Amino acid sequence: MIRSTFASTLTARVAALLGLGASLALAPAAEAQHTFADPGATFDPAVPTPQAILGYELGSRFTTHRQMMRYIERIAATSKRVKVDTIGRSFEGREMLLLTISSEANLARVAEIKRDAQRIADPRGAGAGDIDAAIKRLPSIVWLAHSVHGGEASGVEAGLGLLYQLAAGTDANTRMSLDSTVVLIDPNQNPDGRERHTHDIERMWSPMGLASDASAMNNAGSWPGPRTSHYYFDLNRDWYAQSHPESRGRVREFLKWMPHVAVDLHEQGSSSSFYFAPPREPDNQNNPKHLPKWFDIFAAAHGAAFDVHGWSYFRREGYDSFYPGYGEGWPMLTGSVGMLFESASSAGGSVMRNDGTLRTLKQAAWEHFTAEWATVRTSASRRTELLRDYAAVRAGAITTHAKGPMRGMVFARDAEGRADSLAVKLLENGLEVQMVRGSTTLPSATSYFQGTTSAVTLKDGGYVVDFAQPMGHLAKALLEPDAALDSAFLKFELELRRTGQRNRFYDMTAWSLPLAWRVEAWTVPAMPAGLVAAEVPSMNIMGVPRSNYGYAFAPGSESSIRLLASLLSDSVRVWYAPNSFTSKGQKFPNGAFVIRVAFNRPEVHDIIVRRVAEARATIVPIPSAGVDEGTDLGSNSVIPVQRPKVALLGGAPVNGTSFGFSWYAMDQRLKYPSTIIDANFVGSGDLAQFTTIVVPSVQAAALDRALGDGGRDRLVNWVRNGGTLIALDAASAWLAQERVGLVRTRVRRDSARADSAGGAPLPSSLPGVMARASIDTLSPLMAGITNKEIPVFANSDRVFTVPRDLRAGEAIVRFAAAPRVRISGFYWPEMPARIAGSPYLWTERAGRGRVILFAHDPVYRDQLRGTLALFANAVLLGGSF
Repeated sequence: MIRSTFASTLTARVAALLGLGASLALAPAAEAQHTFADPGATFDPAVPTPQAILGYELGSRFTTHRQMMRYIERIAATSKRVKVDTIGRSFEGREMLLLTISSEANLARVAEIKRDAQRIADPRGAGAGDIDAAIKRLPSIVWLAHSVHGGEASGVEAGLGLLYQLAAGTDANTRMSLDSTVVLIDPNQNPDGRERHTHDIERMWSPMGLASDASAMNNAGSWPGPRTSHYYFDLNRDWYAQSHPESRGRVREFLKWMPHVAVDLHEQGSSSSFYFAPPREPDNQNNPKHLPKWFDIFAAAHGAAFDVHGWSYFRREGYDSFYPGYGEGWPMLTGSVGMLFESASSAGGSVMRNDGTLRTLKQAAWEHFTAEWATVRTSASRRTELLRDYAAVRAGAITTHAKGPMRGMVFARDAEGRADSLAVKLLENGLEVQMVRGSTTLPSATSYFQGTTSAVTLKDGGYVVDFAQPMGHLAKALLEPDAALDSAFLKFELELRRTGQRNRFYDMTAWSLPLAWRVEAWTVPAMPAGLVAAEVPSMNIMGVPRSNYGYAFAPGSESSIRLLASLLSDSVRVWYAPNSFTSKGQKFPNGAFVIRVAFNRPEVHDIIVRRVAEARATIVPIPSAGVDEGTDLGSNSVIPVQRPKVALLGGAPVNGTSFGFSWYAMDQRLKYPSTIIDANFVGSGDLAQFTTIVVPSVQAAALDRALGDGGRDRLVNWVRNGGTLIALDAASAWLAQERVGLVRTRVRRDSARADSAGGAPLPSSLPGVMARASIDTLSPLMAGITNKEIPVFANSDRVFTVPRDLRAGEAIVRFAAAPRVRISGFYWPEMPARIAGSPYLWTERAGRGRVILFAHDPVYRDQLRGTLALFANAVLLGGSF
């Protein structure tokens, strides 16, 4: 095997000095080096080297998850500086680890260290000297997270190198670092995605070596690429949503330790150099004010470490710190010095760059190792200052937010359970949530949705979040109605736009959780009295009394969605009641579901009892088809729900993450089976076996090429013969083409503007905003939604037309008028007028079938729990009306 340049050179020099010649390369002492070791580093020979465990030099090939696990187990077994904890399992069952590394003395007092960490993280109730005493005892806690994007694989190799450095190092730098820090290594944040990457590389193995051409399959990867999780989510956007066990596990551990420094290791384009903080603008206005100071301190250390090798790097461009769900952004808002590292990618392990040089896995990992090792040493050498600043940030979150003007927020409980679900999510993020006992009148409260200020009565059990808490920066960032963008940044963006250049929005600009969850919420300048710690009500599953006639349950909640889906999966016959009714004093809204005993199997009651318990839902026995108020349940208006057989279009050229959002929603939210098909199947397979096909986001031209005329015609005929076609996001533009011929709405083609340089088209895509939309409450697609207006998420430049011959029940959800459409996020100046009145959700009959078009993705990142019901209704009810 080829040894590292440094290790080989050092070995040769030592051999020459000692007169041993080249034979030293075989001596045991030489094996005490590792690929990325610094000059002067020494190691304990009792701890096996990476090469001794793995059988190859770190950086010479990709380490699989299984090999990584074996490596960690061996190191932990031979070094008393390492503790290994399992913090969860991925969706594919891979074990997720957190490595705790410090001196033996520190590891012997881990419980005390955690107590001290919590003490300085929450100064409330501390005596005058308690914080100082805790700081004196406490090591700095450094969180290092690797390869959250599976294809950005060098992070794992770097992390394994750092593990060996800390576990086996005997030099002064290592000993000082171990005494003054606790290093927490998350060695593989995305084991499922990275395993796809290593598998792709392994299956392309050749005795001639892997091709270095960027277009080679081993460098380009296979659909949908290894970046994402099992469900093709970007886990670097999942820190607050925590849709995945990987995210939930690491956030739980983070909150136990409350690290003072957090680093997230990534890769960027192969022809780039290396990025480290400070980030560029925009900055999240809630980020703690100590961060710029520490960005500069760490940048100086990183730069000095890189200068030793003559490596290039850059700062303050390319990457911002605005979105709060990043792997460094979320920690920043807790008070940690959150930093992003971006090494130039080696793709499949070796790729030719634009300048003709070869980028290798070894070099990418070496740079990552160098940066994170410098981070550890700096955190150790400036421990006291770092901890004092951290403690000040945590205390400052309390005092700053106590002064207002936005002291906190309140949100009302709802019958569908969304408020309870949001409260749980906030608690999972480490936020303090309280609730009122008895009704409380708030004299001044500003509505999230309407923007108006008035007195509001919050009923018993309503939730309250006081931003004056140690996690107040994160609380405000996640919960404020609208995240502010710096005016200078916006001015520059408008100038870039005028001259036809790309904008610098890196991610969504609106994410306010109360809006995303569609709960009734208000900001308040002061806290109500008599608050108690929130206790999210648990659903007491009562027995379901047997009924001779039937059972009914209300629509809209996630539990009712799961119940409907599970009953349909069990082939239970369910009816949809479009009008409200009252039976034996129990009121049911429009769109309730009814199960008629006589039309089902004898064991239907037992099935209902089991499924109600699993869904944690509420169902009511109905004694008769005759009701006290409303439409009788035997009416012809009460229609049967057709059991859908769902196909989900995947594979190239479908957008992988959009596919993942729908797949996740089907599996984890609806819990309803679906079959994944690809474009080839559409062109040649038996479509008649499916009643419903969901098409995630895909560019129209790419889908046209993939389907061809034959595939398109087969899909159109399937719809006209009774199928239900659901198109999401960009796929809706394909569906709206005149040559497809299934709908009358079209995409507007007016993006060119005269106020840009040379009349060039302007980049008018909405960068992830919340918008106000009006709804047709009579449509079955709105079952469970009683508001006349709701918040929806929009993130493209697509605008659909409303035909002049608009028919009732087609434009189910439409964007509000221009003056009212914006709720939060950044809108280009012309966009409110462009999208005003246009369809967000369009449905139309096509022959005996139906088409349902979503202009934007209603299940984006599993963060839009408020519009999940729209997707669920489209899938479960779309073929029944």
